Amino acid sequence: MSRWYLIAAEVVFIVSLCVAAVVMFRNHSPTANSVQVQVKLPDASSQVYLEKESDGSMVYLIRHGNGSVEHATPAEMSQQLFDAGNSGSALGLSNPLVALWLGIGFFGQVLFTGRMIVQWLASERQGKSVVPPLFWWMSLIGSLMLLAYFFWRRDPIGLLGQAFGSFIYLKNIMWIRNESRQPALVVEEGS
Repeated sequence: MSRWYLIAAEVVFIVSLCVAAVVMFRNHSPTANSVQVQVKLPDASSQVYLEKESDGSMVYLIRHGNGSVEHATPAEMSQQLFDAGNSGSALGLSNPLVALWLGIGFFGQVLFTGRMIVQWLASERQGKSVVPPLFWWMSLIGSLMLLAYFFWRRDPIGLLGQAFGSFIYLKNIMWIRNESRQPALVVEEGS
């Protein structure tokens, strides 16, 4: 019985994540006469569309993360892209929000990678393969941070890669905590 509720919870979690991803990643074209254009803007939540006007001219529609839509001529769009590429900021750190999310993603990746170093060092100390509790904690926290980062980046591959493991890490932490709460069995010698 105890295993089924975890499997059901993981299925509900994965289905919820998939539904949220489908809603997030579907094309939200601001007008019926526009097509989405793959352009990387400093604000990763912005989406760019190209629309053909009734006079045959083209205009870019930039849907920002807050829902507002900005119109830009090809010359204005070119200038925005040039300014963004020429801003001199490392890693695309165009604003504090982007820096925060990159920090979350970077720290999550450091935790997720560092867990293997923790496991290797623990195994070296004991002379056999062991998995310390810190490994599972680093796995869970790193995975959740990466999951949040990939959700912000709208990266379905990263979401899929991190979504399944979180329940495994959590279940291992639960087993370790239950083990530590159980009283140790005392074996009497000589009786």
